[in-house]
Amino acid sequence: MPADAPTILATSMGFNRSREPWRPGPIFTYAFRLAGAIERPRLCFIATASGDKAESIRNFYAAFAGSAVHTSHLALFDKPNVPDIRAHLLGQDVIWVDRGSVANLLAVWRVHGLDDILRECWQAGVVLAGESAGSLCWHVGGTTDSFGEVREFTDGFGFLPYSNVVHYQERWELYHRLIAEGVLPAGYATDAGAGLHYRGSELVEVVADRRNAYAYFVERTAGDGVNVTRLEPSRLAMQ
Repeated sequence: MPADAPTILATSMGFNRSREPWRPGPIFTYAFRLAGAIERPRLCFIATASGDKAESIRNFYAAFAGSAVHTSHLALFDKPNVPDIRAHLLGQDVIWVDRGSVANLLAVWRVHGLDDILRECWQAGVVLAGESAGSLCWHVGGTTDSFGEVREFTDGFGFLPYSNVVHYQERWELYHRLIAEGVLPAGYATDAGAGLHYRGSELVEVVADRRNAYAYFVERTAGDGVNVTRLEPSRLAMQ
């Protein structure tokens, strides 16, 4: 049963990676609920941003071992691991995009046509979700350390007509300057532990899995300044 509207969860949260095995955070239960798939959700993990790092893929499967979640992954290095990418992704309830280099992710996805495939999935009600690079990619642009020093990027997929920043506490000065200068459009930023729930292209809820984690709306003002609005989250209970 697909989500009842195109849905994106753009977050700075996901797995507790200090645990062995990884422990899925409550954002996954939230995503399954939005997809209408609580009892046996189909979840596909995409780790393109880390070059399909084998350790991350193993940790993903271990995190859900013994649960009711039907897990799979899409790898693109050195060639796709599924015969029909479109059919596989359209058959999911939730697609989770892991962290890493958003610049590399976008380039590889475009070569394989995932920009069009994922847009189709989104419009069909498959919940698109992810952390860090898996948050940035759905927006117009944001900031990234994909090239070394943190800098802007402006060639995101643009499913959402906003800019996006993760690691806000470390990147807010650059983000504010880029918006003030008109390099990036107005957008949403998240602290570690916070996430953005979009229904269509509208932000409908901010969520967090820890205290003191917030989201922020940053927009340009007259005179090349910015206005920042802190957005209070709904707190997700740990499982």
